Amino acid sequence: MTLQLQLIRSATVRLAIDGFVLLVDPYLAAPGEGRSYAGTVRSPLVPLPVPAEDLVREADAVFVSHLHSDHFDDAARALLPATKPLWCPAPVAEGLRAFGFTNVTGIADTFAHAGFSLQMTPGRHGPDAVLEAMGAVHGFVLRTPGHGPLYWVGDSIHCPEVTRTIAATQPACIVVHACGADWKGLAPLVMDCAMVEAVLAEAPGAQVIATHLDAVDHATVSRADLRTWFAPKPALAARLRIPADGERIAL
Repeated sequence: MTLQLQLIRSATVRLAIDGFVLLVDPYLAAPGEGRSYAGTVRSPLVPLPVPAEDLVREADAVFVSHLHSDHFDDAARALLPATKPLWCPAPVAEGLRAFGFTNVTGIADTFAHAGFSLQMTPGRHGPDAVLEAMGAVHGFVLRTPGHGPLYWVGDSIHCPEVTRTIAATQPACIVVHACGADWKGLAPLVMDCAMVEAVLAEAPGAQVIATHLDAVDHATVSRADLRTWFAPKPALAARLRIPADGERIAL
């Protein structure tokens, strides 16, 4: 079974699993047509590398980790057919159905499909002071024949839940959200440079892919910042991928 990850933009990725296409957290607005999260400029800051309509048409299913507008936006809601298969953590299912989607699978633990499986994982969307406002977030561990586990952490900081998931699943690849997004001065809501380094240290056999970069106005970490941070740490930098929007990575 072949496995390929394509970064689309921000947290949105396209997983091609032996021909089956899973679109993850579609954030499909044109530049400046979404929200401003820092009160400066409206996000997203950059265009999609491929037309949103193509992403929707080619997706066999869509995974929605949570309903924040930079992970499932109005553009995605408008473009996705009501019958498109939507997969999500169980607590998100009711919200998707309320939007009018009729083919929603809420996953409480593990979901198997077409020879692969997704196991839901917990996380923390920032420090304790913001957790009630941010709500619950989830990632997943993808298991496919012939590949080590892929751990898509989701919108989480480095926290005990992430540490336990790495220890329990021994992933070959870990996808982290690394823009260090700030909320009312209580950053970070997702990982920053030091947290990415902690993940690399906890998973010495894994490749780490940093996404959710250079696309939202409340980010505090850029691709350039990550490269600068890891430049004096070549052993860690060798296991860190910082893909450009549209870049494909064979796993």
